Amino acid sequence: MFGFISGKSLRNDAGAMIVAFAQTCPPPAKLGNKPIPENKVRESLDALYQTVGAYTREHRLGILGRARMAKALQEEMRRHEYPDDLVSRMVNAVTVNALVAPTRR
Repeated sequence: MFGFISGKSLRNDAGAMIVAFAQTCPPPAKLGNKPIPENKVRESLDALYQTVGAYTREHRLGILGRARMAKALQEEMRRHEYPDDLVSRMVNAVTVNALVAPTRR
């Protein structure tokens, strides 16, 4: 029923997800601090949510595992210097999805 994954593996996988996210939606620091277009943010976040959802189903993560995933993603986004509002948006969506039973998605 509940999957277990090591913290190191979770951080590595979250890092890979954010690297893929950064390819389609680079951090503002890499764009010369220009704002990121909203449509690009929305598309990139949707792809990230789908990736996270598939990952949580594949590894059968429970609520605690999903919360750890959200925290790892948050740390990786901050490490890549994404704006706080974008990081907050992503964490809120991943957290809400963590509360939804995997079979209901």
